[in-house]
Amino acid sequence: MAEAQISGTIRVVVIIGLLLVLIVVAVNGKKPSAPFQFEEEDAKLTVPQLIRKYGYNLEKHQVLTEDGYLLAMFRIPPRNGTSTKRPVLMMHSLMSSCSDFILIGPKHALGYLLANRDYDIWLGNARGNRYSRRHKRIRVKSPKFWNFTFHEIGYYDVPALIDYVLDKTNSAKLHYVGFSQGTLVSFVAMSTRPEYNAKIVQMQEMSPAAYIGQPSSIFIRVLSMLAPSMGIGYNISGNSEFLPHWTGQYEFYKTVCPAPAQTLCRMLLNDVVGANPRQLDPKTLRIFLGHFPAGAGVLQMQHYGQVFGDGIFRRYDYGDDQKNLEMYGSTQVPRYNLSEVTAPVRIYYGYNDNVIAYRNVEKLERDLPNVVSSYLVPDERFTHADFILASQVKELLYDEIVRNVEAAEREG
Repeated sequence: MAEAQISGTIRVVVIIGLLLVLIVVAVNGKKPSAPFQFEEEDAKLTVPQLIRKYGYNLEKHQVLTEDGYLLAMFRIPPRNGTSTKRPVLMMHSLMSSCSDFILIGPKHALGYLLANRDYDIWLGNARGNRYSRRHKRIRVKSPKFWNFTFHEIGYYDVPALIDYVLDKTNSAKLHYVGFSQGTLVSFVAMSTRPEYNAKIVQMQEMSPAAYIGQPSSIFIRVLSMLAPSMGIGYNISGNSEFLPHWTGQYEFYKTVCPAPAQTLCRMLLNDVVGANPRQLDPKTLRIFLGHFPAGAGVLQMQHYGQVFGDGIFRRYDYGDDQKNLEMYGSTQVPRYNLSEVTAPVRIYYGYNDNVIAYRNVEKLERDLPNVVSSYLVPDERFTHADFILASQVKELLYDEIVRNVEAAEREG
């Protein structure tokens, strides 16, 4: 039995190793240069350092959740100090951080584009990533710190961040912008705490995740099947953290895919996120690798493995009837009730997104009661990574989001 567990763990380690390889696209590929205003050193800077570097004011905030986690939130306040517009809360993707919204620079990143229009920008960080590794009572090295899934991020973190922003800005409502996991946790929040729907002007949801079963990516399918072994392996090692950010990762990832392996790297990358080589510039990806991965919890990843495996948007299955009964009052794991998500929602999705397949997005649209609009990015090759890294993401996507935020602001 122990040998089987260790074998499963080895398989997971191999898969994770391949994941690190696939992220690094060959730096010598012949692609159009990225139009972004950034520099190679940006890979090694923190989000606050980046914001200050490019001439924006910055405030650092710490938000306490009901269950004791201390979350970092970075604010780009209006340039004149005050604004008549409602604030904007932005939430990042899985294993990432709020760098998703500012990494490609002032002329193109969505956080800056909204800040340039006098919006008060609040960049959230979920528990467990590189910026939110504190708890009121528990040390980050304790397994108890990592006893959470994406449910707790939605149930505790998102409401805490919303309340904090509204309190600090003396506003009754805010605009919400999510990407991937940032969308999923907002659906968790609005469905489990429906009173929060009244605090949202509109939800701008990029690559919305709820129904994520049967992804196009073979790699993700394999990883979801190995999720139980992953938990066993990490329990044996005593480590409950998954792919944390570490100093030196930028240099490491640059060398992990040498010239002879470039073809393999491209094949693996294309399988996971989708292939769109004209939109993903090598320099953009190199800088991104200084910020991603930013850390997550093993249980969090196992929860995703369950949802990827069965396609049901539901709470964490403990794999034991007695434990489920203890936690939920039933041996059946509760589903999230999307009919409770009554806040206005705008959806943005890509046809070539291997992580959040367009068919799953269409299913989500049918189950949400207040979808204001659905926008298919006008590039049939648009992938999951393109939502934050594509060379033409401003023209293809962000201009549309900015227009919709402005329209929602005018409509009240």
